[in-house]
Amino acid sequence: MRKSTGYKIGFGKKIPAIAAAGTAALVLFLLLAFYPQAFRTAGFYVQRGINAFAYYVLGDRPHFYCLVMEKNASDFRVKAGETLDVTYRDEFVVKSVASDDLSGKSVTVFLEGAGSQRNAFGVLFRGIDLVDNLLTGGEIPEGTETAGVYQIVVYAARDKIAVVPVRVVLTPQDWLRFAKSRGNSGEQEEYLKKVAARNREDAGVRKILAGIYLQQNRIGEAAKMYEEILRISPGDVPAMKELARVSVRLGQDDRAIDLLTRLTGIQAQDAEAQAMLGAAYGRKNLWDQAVESYARAVKMDPENYPVRLLLAQAFEKSHRNDAAVEQYRFIISHSPDAAPAWLAMGDMHLRSGQYAQAIESYTRVLAIHPKNAAAHANLATAYAAQGKAKEEMEHLQKAAALSPDEPVIRFNLAAAYEKRQRTSEAIREYTRVLKSNPDDADALARLADLTFQSKQYDQAVRYYEKLSRIHPQQASVFARLGFARGELKQYAASAEDYEKALRLGAKDQTLYYNLAFTYTKLGREKDAVRAYEKISPQNKKILSILADHYLREKKYAQAIKNYEKISKLEPKKASSWAALGYAWLASGNPDKAIENYLQALKYDREDDEIYANLGIAYEKKGLYPEALKAYRSAYEINPETRVASRIPRLRIQLLHKKDDKGSES
Repeated sequence: MRKSTGYKIGFGKKIPAIAAAGTAALVLFLLLAFYPQAFRTAGFYVQRGINAFAYYVLGDRPHFYCLVMEKNASDFRVKAGETLDVTYRDEFVVKSVASDDLSGKSVTVFLEGAGSQRNAFGVLFRGIDLVDNLLTGGEIPEGTETAGVYQIVVYAARDKIAVVPVRVVLTPQDWLRFAKSRGNSGEQEEYLKKVAARNREDAGVRKILAGIYLQQNRIGEAAKMYEEILRISPGDVPAMKELARVSVRLGQDDRAIDLLTRLTGIQAQDAEAQAMLGAAYGRKNLWDQAVESYARAVKMDPENYPVRLLLAQAFEKSHRNDAAVEQYRFIISHSPDAAPAWLAMGDMHLRSGQYAQAIESYTRVLAIHPKNAAAHANLATAYAAQGKAKEEMEHLQKAAALSPDEPVIRFNLAAAYEKRQRTSEAIREYTRVLKSNPDDADALARLADLTFQSKQYDQAVRYYEKLSRIHPQQASVFARLGFARGELKQYAASAEDYEKALRLGAKDQTLYYNLAFTYTKLGREKDAVRAYEKISPQNKKILSILADHYLREKKYAQAIKNYEKISKLEPKKASSWAALGYAWLASGNPDKAIENYLQALKYDREDDEIYANLGIAYEKKGLYPEALKAYRSAYEINPETRVASRIPRLRIQLLHKKDDKGSES
């Protein structure tokens, strides 16, 4: 037998037909012997034989049939026209190539895009390296599957005989893992945002961003990201549910209801979504719809006692107390812990004024959990409604001891002390409430009023100032703040507070009086008068102040008007008529002055000032005898009277007049 010389790629040899047929038969035998699984049909066998003949005999380029590979320790084949899928968890090796070159000596394999120029036969490739290379480069096509970046290229000598695409599947974990390697959280976020911007249809990276925003309590941004995810994938149930939760936190219950309605339409048996829908309806006070949603959730998950408890409370809100009690009783009978149902039922009875039943329910709670602070506190409320002060205080003190930092319990205890006029203890408890919640308006109001009533004005000012920032439109706060500051002689600030209280619509006439008094202290007499003028009705003191002011200002008509009002208020009081007489005299009307002085003397004949002023009025009229008589009456009552010096002068004047009359006669 002559030794075969073999064939070289690219060189055709003409041989006799018999030899060619024998060679083709030999090739077919070898193919069937060594690669039996690569061929499925007789037609394929024939085609392989023809291809092999063409390669070995005619010198044609060999045909590619498949890659023989190992991925994750399992053998498999990738045929012509197929794609190799790779995730970051995968590892793979190209073990061999099925082609017309049975020996494979002319065949080489390269993984293009991976940055390596060496033959890929037997080389272990890791999916994580391919993924990270894509993420690092950042040039990622839209979507979560990338094709065309990597490809396995098969060469026979210098001829490219096959290209097998490698599709790298990117997952949200890839984005997150790679983002974490970017350094601080800000850099991670910026990286993910850039990736999201380049990949408009990638939901995975947006889920990671939404998760980051939630962790950082950036609820609004998380909501926007979930909206983007639903734009890309409208049926994404987890995204719907998360967006519903976020919407609730943003107070967007209508949006939550819309999402949850869609979600339950897709997944009708999602008990959690039904419960969430019930809660959203409840927050909008749509209690009938809440009942329906909670009932569906309970039907799907009968042993979910917290949801059943919500169903009972929804029944109560929709005024179906019997149905609520039925649910509470079910929980009490079936749940390992009946206390929550007893507590809720006690609250229902307490709200409806059924205090005996409430006491029974709370007592049941305490039999199970003796240290339940809420049960003690509500039991105290029920006892208080029954007028049982001792039991009320006993359970309030127990509740406070069990939950010392619970502001509601502390507030109720303070109120109980206040009701018993134990002011210092009430102040102490209200102060503890403020330590837990510095902006508790109710506690601030009670502390402000109690310190005000106790004349602790410096503390009252501090509390009313805080209260005024919480309730800037509450007139009563500024009224009391003004009074407290006035007592501390802070008159300018006091006046501002009174003015604000009046601007806010305060109707208490005392405010005008206090404001007028404060203006007087500030030397603002005209402002004080304007404030006094607004008081209605005006008492004698205010009328006197106004009349005296007008008299000093020589506004006699206004002064007389106010003195007349005083005389009507006190018609049998001499001082009222005397003051009116004085105003008439000052205005230049001695007749009216005399009239009012005489009226004053009807009620008091022992007032030397009335006689003195009456004498002056007579003298102005030229009625000297009457004037002298009035002066003498004043002198008899009070030798120190201011008109004593007028008596001798007037007597001399009268003697001269008599002498003048005598000489004339």
